[in-house]
Amino acid sequence: MSKQKKKKGNGNSNPDATKQALMHQKRFVERIELLCNALVGPGYFEKFPAAILSHMYATRYPALKIKASPESEVSKSTVVKANKLLNAFLEDQYITLMNGERILFSMLLSEGLLLINFLHVVPAHYFPNAALLKETFKDYFPETDSYLKIQEMMDVLVQDIIVFLSDLNKSIIKADYSETACFEISSNHNDIYLYEFKTTKTSMVINGKPHSMIRLGWVDGEFNWVFAKVKPSALGFEVAGLDVPLDVYIQIHALDRLQERIDITPGIMHSIAFMIFMDAEIKYHRDYDRSLVEFYLSDKKAGYLQVELHGDRLVIHTFLFLTNNGTPEGIKLEKLAGLQKADKIYLEIDTLSTFNSYHIEKNEPLKNLFVEAGCGSLLELGHLQEFSVNEVKDKDPDSILKYLADSKYFRSAE
Repeated sequence: MSKQKKKKGNGNSNPDATKQALMHQKRFVERIELLCNALVGPGYFEKFPAAILSHMYATRYPALKIKASPESEVSKSTVVKANKLLNAFLEDQYITLMNGERILFSMLLSEGLLLINFLHVVPAHYFPNAALLKETFKDYFPETDSYLKIQEMMDVLVQDIIVFLSDLNKSIIKADYSETACFEISSNHNDIYLYEFKTTKTSMVINGKPHSMIRLGWVDGEFNWVFAKVKPSALGFEVAGLDVPLDVYIQIHALDRLQERIDITPGIMHSIAFMIFMDAEIKYHRDYDRSLVEFYLSDKKAGYLQVELHGDRLVIHTFLFLTNNGTPEGIKLEKLAGLQKADKIYLEIDTLSTFNSYHIEKNEPLKNLFVEAGCGSLLELGHLQEFSVNEVKDKDPDSILKYLADSKYFRSAE
């Protein structure tokens, strides 16, 4: 008698597995119907034979996933965070079609691309009505404006994710998504691959003390480092010799102050800092031996990067929030309402997250003060609270009014 063990039943003999598979296929078909109606209107889904729908289900694209590239040492925690960001960004994100219809972008990236790409490549005689369906859906085929819009949204989605994962203190993350279904019709894995480019810290002695800093740069679409170079004259510095573009370095201290005073995802702030110094024209204010370079969030001024010229490099020493002492706006706040450094720290109006927590834009007297001081741009940055690293509870704006009740600004307003 054979001692060989009997094989356990496979998935097909498992009633629960079979039931679940049928349910998944049913949902797939329902989504294809919903997509057909949204893309071209009712009456066309019914022209797909059941066998063709079953074939599409069997050859559907795998779920969109982010993985570490085999050629890069991206940590498991980074990959986990990347996939959480992918799911979070896709949740409730819609795309508006050329016909005005709105559909979930996640559905368009899965069943939607399958439907479009299948009709694009299938022969016109493959099944009854194939020619009609190809003609009807042709405005969504690859190379059309509609398809390019999907690819552009995918570009933005991936760029948002890698910016969230990047940090000049550690590394810049880039992604290769050229083999996803969105860019490669015949894709059989639908994966986004991450690459990591570590930054290098260097030290420079300034006024007899060593200062740790990083060369200001970012990684481009070709996976090459691009470093900011700026002529000293572009920031108002006078040079005795040739006015040639110099490397820009940012101190670790400046990155720390940026995090402390703006308090949003590091990659967002660091990428903005890099792009500011890549602009053809940089907005700045000369102040003795330093240049205050304007720092913008959502096209609204939020503060300044303080830059000094040291030999053959420009060094970003620190970041000043708009209300801080040393900025034109901070100086004006002191002149108008007597707000000194200690007052700003006590009231917690020296960082964006705590400043936003007062909702000053809803308090007319306070709003007028900050607008007059040149800080009106901060009142339009409340939406950035969702990107704050630390959660800050709402504060009472009247507490500022009580604190400043005896100031000449509010006494003269009575």
